[in-house]
Amino acid sequence: MTHVPVQLSDEQIHQFREDGFLILEKFLDLAVVDRIDARLDPLFATQFETGVYPDEWHGRPGLSQPTATRQMCGMWRCDRTVASLSLSAEVARLNATLAGWSGARLATDSCWIKPPGAPEVSFHRNNTAFACINPTSVVTCWIALSDGTPSAAPLEVVPGSHQWRCSDQFRFLHAPKEDYRQLLWTAAEEAGIDQPESLAIAIPAGSCVFLDGNLWHGSGRNITPDQTRRSFAITTLPAEAQFDPAGTGPGYIFSRYRRIGQTEMDESFFPILWTQAGDRTSMLAEYCNDALVNA
Repeated sequence: MTHVPVQLSDEQIHQFREDGFLILEKFLDLAVVDRIDARLDPLFATQFETGVYPDEWHGRPGLSQPTATRQMCGMWRCDRTVASLSLSAEVARLNATLAGWSGARLATDSCWIKPPGAPEVSFHRNNTAFACINPTSVVTCWIALSDGTPSAAPLEVVPGSHQWRCSDQFRFLHAPKEDYRQLLWTAAEEAGIDQPESLAIAIPAGSCVFLDGNLWHGSGRNITPDQTRRSFAITTLPAEAQFDPAGTGPGYIFSRYRRIGQTEMDESFFPILWTQAGDRTSMLAEYCNDALVNA
C-alpha cells in the first residue's frame, strides 16, 4: 500500500502553532507500524543490524527491573528498517510545514516502551535537550505503535505551554522520586499560569501527534495489568541549524558529534531529510528505503 501524502490545512497549521500540538489519526498504515515495532525488541536485545550502538539506552532485559520503561535514541544508525521511517522525507516535510521551516534535518529518533507497572516520565520540553544547537527549535512526530488507553500511561501534554516564558534545564526523566509533574508546576508558576491542565492523548496504533519543542509533556504510571504502551518518535531541526560555539548550552548527546573548531552539523549524523527545493542528503538513498514512499 502506498502512503498518501498528508496535505495540512491552514486550520491545522494554525492549531499547531496555537496549541503546540496536532493529532493525525491513521497516519501510518498498520503494516508499517508492525514492521517498525517488530524491530524494537531485537534492538533492546543488542541485535544491531549495522553493528552501531544507539546514542541512549534505558531498560535492558536481564539487567533492569521488568517494569522499567525502555527507551532508546539514535536507532536509525543501528537498524535500516527503523531508519526507513526515521529518515522519511514525508515526516520531515510535515514537521517543517508545521514549524514554518523551509527544510528539516534529523535531530534524533527514539522509542518508548512502558510495560504494566512502568513508572512515570517527568514532564519536560524537547528543546531543552538541544540547547547546544542554534536555533534551539525542534518538532517531534510521536507515533503510537500500540492502541492507547487512559490507564496505560498515555502521553500527556499541556496545551499552549509552548508559549510560556519559563526556564528549564536538562535532567534525567525516568522514574522521578518527586511528583512527575513537579517541573511542570514550577514552570507554570514562573510563567504566571495558575493550575495548568494536562490533556491525555490516547490514540490508536498508527496515529501520531506532532509536538512543538517547547511544549511541556510527560506520562504517568502504567496502571494496567496487561497493556504495554509502545511508541516511536522522530525529531527534526531546521535544515539550516548549526552548533553554537563550544561550551554554549548542554550537549549530553548531540555535542559529541560537533567537529572541533566548527559549527557546521555533519550530514552523516544530522542528515537533511527534506527541503522545499527538493534537497536531501545523498547517502540516504543508498542507506535505506523511505517507508512512506515504498510502503
